[in-house]
Amino acid sequence: MGTILNCNYNALKNFQEKFEKIPSRSEYAINEYLWDEAGDILEKEVKRRMPRSADKHYGKNVPKSHARDTDSLEIYKGINLMVKVETRTKPKSRDYGYLIFPDEGRGIHNKRKGAQQFFQKSLDAKEDEITNGLVNHVIKEINLITI
Repeated sequence: MGTILNCNYNALKNFQEKFEKIPSRSEYAINEYLWDEAGDILEKEVKRRMPRSADKHYGKNVPKSHARDTDSLEIYKGINLMVKVETRTKPKSRDYGYLIFPDEGRGIHNKRKGAQQFFQKSLDAKEDEITNGLVNHVIKEINLITI
């Protein structure tokens, strides 16, 4: 399950005014920032907040190391004007799909803890940084075109 970046209204209005100045390049500039910088920011924050189980889960098709310590997240690029960070589910030997459950509070071991929402909390914590970075990136593009 991925988390989608949504900007607040004031930030979006400010951003819209900026990218109207470069209509031919605005979509490319937005995608460039979201797929590279915003994706990396979110991936690092999710990993920082990711719960770590004390249990050793050794078995068939179960990772031998914890998802927090490995390359367990994927940043999906190619989705227009959006960045999507979700748990890696392929190949089977490195399947970290179980991370969806602590985020939602499902599963036998998570009933006491409830929904941990580490994906949503990561997005909430980094929303302003990503929004400001996106506006700054578009401003740089405007400056490059007008020079």
